[in-house]
Amino acid sequence: MSKNKNRRRPINVLMIDDDEGLSASIKNRARRFNVIITTASNFKDGFRELESSQKYQAVILDGKAPMNREQLKGTEAENFVHESILKLKELELLHERPLPFCVHTAWYVQLEPSLRNRAKIFDKKKTSVDDAVMEEMFEYLHQQIGLKESTKIKQQHPEIFDFAEKYLDDEDNSFLLSILTPKLSSKREELMNRLGFIRRLEESILNIYCRECLKIDPILFGQGKDTPSRGKDLIDHIKNKKLAPLHISFLTYVIYSTQSIAINHKAPQSSEYYNYPITIYTVQTFINALLDIIMWVIDSIENGVQSRDD
Repeated sequence: MSKNKNRRRPINVLMIDDDEGLSASIKNRARRFNVIITTASNFKDGFRELESSQKYQAVILDGKAPMNREQLKGTEAENFVHESILKLKELELLHERPLPFCVHTAWYVQLEPSLRNRAKIFDKKKTSVDDAVMEEMFEYLHQQIGLKESTKIKQQHPEIFDFAEKYLDDEDNSFLLSILTPKLSSKREELMNRLGFIRRLEESILNIYCRECLKIDPILFGQGKDTPSRGKDLIDHIKNKKLAPLHISFLTYVIYSTQSIAINHKAPQSSEYYNYPITIYTVQTFINALLDIIMWVIDSIENGVQSRDD
């Protein structure tokens, strides 16, 4: 497993499978792949668990398992997996809760024709002996969860991502998705990383404003000075020419100055930014500020640059 995969955030997965021995084995192995598994042994208990807890991000379904605790052992049939898929679709449509899933079955050959184009299937006979196949299954769930979360974030900010897809490069788009991910850790290192992304995005967005609205190459700002500061000179230009509402002009400067000291450069011990107590609320404030700046740039591109007196 790559270093990046080792550092990814763990995911919570519900596995519905009546083979308790196999379930316990997979549960232990899954932790190596940043997957935390909770198990249920039948359809009724499994979906009761899903409906009672929002922590689950994906589901692993057996191919054949009991519909309830009372079902006689040996009478399990493939109606289990088909009913489960329908129930997952119901959760998505009625409760707006999309749950990526896969089927993990010892009946791969038998079930594959009926599940083709409906579910990703993994063969228990292979995952039980080959860690590479096991990793493939967990990697699939990681990727599907990532896609679902990205889609949800983009749906919440349609104008922002229409702009981003048109003007930002792939790396900046990934930074934007990262800062808007709702699961924000309180660890200082992760908070500082997000602040760094915000500072980087502000520079990219102001460069877009400069190029698209002012029709000036952003590189020209700061040229000819002993200590050129392209970002600061562009921000000063916007402020002095009153090209943005007062609060936007203020926010551009606050993001630039605060994070240039706290993130990009080593703050001296005498500085108020030395060991500055960054919190989740600090980061969220800067995220909201960045979104306001983006909306101002969108308006300027669509309606033209206007000098403001507010």
